[in-house]
Amino acid sequence: MNAPQEIKFRFNPSSSKSKKVLGPLEGDIMEVVWEQGPTTVSAVHKALREHKEIAYTTVMTTMSRLAKKGLLNQDRSAASYVYSAALSKADFDKYVVAGVIRALLNDYGDTFVDCFVDMLDDLGPTGRERLLKAAGFNG
Repeated sequence: MNAPQEIKFRFNPSSSKSKKVLGPLEGDIMEVVWEQGPTTVSAVHKALREHKEIAYTTVMTTMSRLAKKGLLNQDRSAASYVYSAALSKADFDKYVVAGVIRALLNDYGDTFVDCFVDMLDDLGPTGRERLLKAAGFNG
């Protein structure tokens, strides 16, 4: 998983999934693009209007900004721009989690590690076993 560039994001733990790091509309747009694959502003606008009233120009501007941020690829070769996700949903999720962990380690160091170790009990036996296997401990 390689992000095309360093994607800057903020982290809001009280929001859900992609909206933890993207604005609400950005998150909605990314969800539509991940679901539809390569798509146009018009198709995304149509999908979003099924759930809320939103202006076409708002969707167009937000998708353009997501492209500038490196989250969407923008193909300008056709009359209507075609947008596609720069990262798959799974790769985006991994990128976000890695970024949050890296920031916590940089800012809190040993405190983060201590809290993480303390939280291992919350994983239960299956979770701990999976983590140990992933870390290379087979016993």
